[in-house]
Amino acid sequence: MKFITTLLASLCAFFLPVQGLLIAVALAIFLDTYTGIFKVVKTEGWAGVRSRKLSDIAGKVVLYNLAILTMFVLDYHLFGEFFRMWIAVDFFFTKIIAIVLVSIELISIKENFEEAYKIKMWPLLRRILTRGKEIKKDFNDLTN
Repeated sequence: MKFITTLLASLCAFFLPVQGLLIAVALAIFLDTYTGIFKVVKTEGWAGVRSRKLSDIAGKVVLYNLAILTMFVLDYHLFGEFFRMWIAVDFFFTKIIAIVLVSIELISIKENFEEAYKIKMWPLLRRILTRGKEIKKDFNDLTN
């Protein structure tokens, strides 16, 4: 039993540098799930929520985390020293994988909001930015 405890503690210590990445990806999956449920309830009601679709979350969490952990091992043992000569970022490829996975989830969150509220996000953001520029210009005119 002591061997297993020591082995698990060693593995946890080895993977400690990517703990934040794993948490970020898990949080993105959670937010995507939340917005997905919100979209289904808003469009179809509670009858549209299916346990089969919710059970896919566990597979997604395991698959995404395994991808990050696998890339971390490759980054640590194969790519680390070689690419550190050119790129001054530790575990660069692991971070790239995490960014891609979080981006996938963010796009899904955007799509869920668009379907739930029947709006397009990019034109809305463009109008907000344009309005912000107008407010800044008005403020600058007042201060001058």
